[in-house]
Amino acid sequence: MEREIRELIIKAQAGDTNSFHEIVAKYDARIMTLSLQIAQNKEDAEDIYQETFLKVYKNISKFRFESDIYTWMYRIAVNTAYNYKRKHSKLTVAKAKEDAEYDILDWIDDPHSNEDNREELLTAINQSLLQLSHQQRTVFILKHLQQLKIKDIANILDLSEGTVKKYLFRAMEKLRVCLKEYHYA
Repeated sequence: MEREIRELIIKAQAGDTNSFHEIVAKYDARIMTLSLQIAQNKEDAEDIYQETFLKVYKNISKFRFESDIYTWMYRIAVNTAYNYKRKHSKLTVAKAKEDAEYDILDWIDDPHSNEDNREELLTAINQSLLQLSHQQRTVFILKHLQQLKIKDIANILDLSEGTVKKYLFRAMEKLRVCLKEYHYA
């Protein structure tokens, strides 16, 4: 862990709100992106994001430096998202489509594809991701969108690396079937 972030955490644990705000500033974009990717709409993602950082603030004193701070925060964010989705089961394909500017795979940029093809592909990918279980979708997002290592994903989700690999494999198999008509799958 970087010395600078370690010092910020220690100060935040002692009640220094400015240090906590610096920690938030360092990780807020990553947590918001993760929230958007899991929730698939802006309103729910903002709620998850806010709730995540409230929990981080309330529990920063419990952080024991046994993992990286981002791993700890990601675990809180993922658990918050799962709990939020259980409480607010209105996350549907239609709701996800309402917020097209937050497509969870907006990094796809095929120079040979026109805008209509790209839009069709993004819609197909978003719909396909909704066919995955929560665990499969989360593992896929953490691995391929957040670009985390299997080891880190296992720590975040409190799973074995083998279980993470199993979820990732099953997610990829389902996505290949759902997206077989596209050359991306």
